[in-house]
Amino acid sequence: MTVFRCQDNCAERGYQYAGLEFGAECYCGHKIQARNTSDAECSMECKGERSNMCGGPNRLSVYHLELTRESARRYGSAVFRGCFKRPDNISLALPAGNVLLNMSIDKCVDFCTEKEYTLAVLAGAACRCGFPTRHFTLHEPEDEHQCAEKCAGEEYENCGNEEYFVVYQTQVQDNRCMDRYFLPTRSKRLVALASFPGAGNTWGRHLLELTTGYYTGSYYFDGSLYNKGFKGERDHWKSGRSICIKTHESGKKEIELFDAAILLIRNPYKALMAEFNRKYGGHIGFASEAHWRGT
Repeated sequence: MTVFRCQDNCAERGYQYAGLEFGAECYCGHKIQARNTSDAECSMECKGERSNMCGGPNRLSVYHLELTRESARRYGSAVFRGCFKRPDNISLALPAGNVLLNMSIDKCVDFCTEKEYTLAVLAGAACRCGFPTRHFTLHEPEDEHQCAEKCAGEEYENCGNEEYFVVYQTQVQDNRCMDRYFLPTRSKRLVALASFPGAGNTWGRHLLELTTGYYTGSYYFDGSLYNKGFKGERDHWKSGRSICIKTHESGKKEIELFDAAILLIRNPYKALMAEFNRKYGGHIGFASEAHWRGT
């Protein structure tokens, strides 16, 4: 344990104070409920950083944290999106909701996560859930002071009110973007998605497909990727039905087969490591220790 590690851990969880005890124990909180004592009683060096003191027996070295906007509003896996004005049609914009006793951010986030919504919205004593839509775009955040009313179940958290809502994003995946199709009209331009093996081509394809709704293709056929949902793998790369074509070719002849290209560049060392893992462990696996040893 180090002073910085303890401070960072408490700040990420939104606490105002970080305290270290017994040279290795880290505690977080919003209040100091004990009196000051002599600095000499905090005499134990940090086990991970000998140059600093980390409290002592039944003594805490306490630090007040200057929280950034992001760290102060990250609760567990939920991410703060802002303060927003109540939408005109709340039942259409945020279809699920409930009034929760002793409302807190965690309670609302847990409620909306269980309901499988990506947004947890605190409106005073009410918790509402939904997705970003044209009815609730999250494009125009309000001044956060509009949402400064405290939660009934947690006095250091803001729960908004009936007119201004506090919005958090849960870890629920938004499956509305999962549908993908081939281009309705065949393209006459071939666009390469070019990279060295291991540079993140497959991940790039995944992001492009989810953001555009159209399949990507490949200069090669990879059955494992086809079985995982990359349906453009089986289509001929010259068909014109996909938005871009994966390729690792770099020769002049191969390059001239395409009209344009998206070039992915990655640190060569990391690319080589990733390609070795892919070769022996699959696209999301790892090579075994025996493979690394060459045995």
